[in-house]
Amino acid sequence: MNIPEGLNDLLPEEVFKRRLLENKISQVFNKWGYQEIITPTFEFYEILSKGAGSIMKKEMIKFFDREGNIIALRPEMTTPIARVTSTKLKGEPKPLRFYYISNVFRYDDLKTGNRKEFNQAGVELIGVNSKEADAEVIALAAECLKNSGLKKFFIDISHINFFNGIMQSIKVKKERKQEIKEAILNKDFVLLEKMLSFPDIKDKEKEFILKMPTLRGKEKVLEEAEKMINNKLSLSALKEIKKVYNLLKNCGLEEYILIDLGIIRDFDYYTGIIFEGYTDYLGFPVCGGGRYDNLCLKFGENLPSAGFAIGLERLAIILEKENIDSLKLERPDKYLVYYQNDKTYFKKALVVAENLRKKGLIVELEIGKREFAEVLNYARSKGVKYIVIVDVNQLSKIKRVEVVSGKEEIINYE
Repeated sequence: MNIPEGLNDLLPEEVFKRRLLENKISQVFNKWGYQEIITPTFEFYEILSKGAGSIMKKEMIKFFDREGNIIALRPEMTTPIARVTSTKLKGEPKPLRFYYISNVFRYDDLKTGNRKEFNQAGVELIGVNSKEADAEVIALAAECLKNSGLKKFFIDISHINFFNGIMQSIKVKKERKQEIKEAILNKDFVLLEKMLSFPDIKDKEKEFILKMPTLRGKEKVLEEAEKMINNKLSLSALKEIKKVYNLLKNCGLEEYILIDLGIIRDFDYYTGIIFEGYTDYLGFPVCGGGRYDNLCLKFGENLPSAGFAIGLERLAIILEKENIDSLKLERPDKYLVYYQNDKTYFKKALVVAENLRKKGLIVELEIGKREFAEVLNYARSKGVKYIVIVDVNQLSKIKRVEVVSGKEEIINYE
């Protein structure tokens, strides 16, 4: 039977790679002092929508429960964690450092190949408003990508108020501004140019908005932008970007960091520095995040915060395209214990299998009562390195057969 479109079964080899990637990332989170947190897979739509913009609200998967409440599968993890922090952890010493590795759900997310369910690993740094906190989450994102084995990537940084300042200076209706934002988010530059062609937008403003996606590079990008804008909000944003950029240089991350004034995140809760991670192998960001200082207040407590999420499926695709073998970790030798169908042989086979497992080996016990030739074919298909043949007549000895070569030897199993 088929499963709903946009969902996937993960087969054992894929699960192994996923867990390996998750472990590499969670090791970094733990070393930086972040603690794991788990929230419900679905919540009230009213709660989850507090942090969602218009695009994200459309992508949320909703349904009714028996009481008639509108329920939604979580589309991201920041809002649920903000809810927990503001309600169940009031009065806890700040900052709070949380991490998660969770599945999230969205309708027709083209950025993940039409997946409706995908997995994210991320952090939230809650209770501090400082440029050092912004630099920490960006540096942590870079460290996670490096630890995964990724070699070629850039983290592009910007500030949400750079774009907000430009939008404030344009004298058009709120609905139209939202349409312009969505066109930029969707990278629909044909539609964007059409929306900017009305006479109520000055030629200079139109020219600059269309040029925004090209403003990417090192510090010179800031100088170029300063010459082209005159609103206070955008100018203040450029100063903050520069401070965070310098902090990241101090962290030794200059080779990975770019300034990109064309970034606009698709959540309404961002209030400050925003960033996205890119590689040459994928047209969409592999990670993204930023500062959100007002989201927790919607749940009752004023807690400035910053965080990011890494898309695990995207990262796995990139690692494969980069031909990196970080997800091809050598596993312990795999053994298969074979014995004759007899209670005495079975008891000894159990002891042999247990002893081998204590040595850190992967051990299967033959339970199908098959002939040796059939077991040998099975072992070849499953990547088993050795078959161990139990013989009760040799109390402390067993025969070990190398599956590929057929080489036999008698060894002491204790």
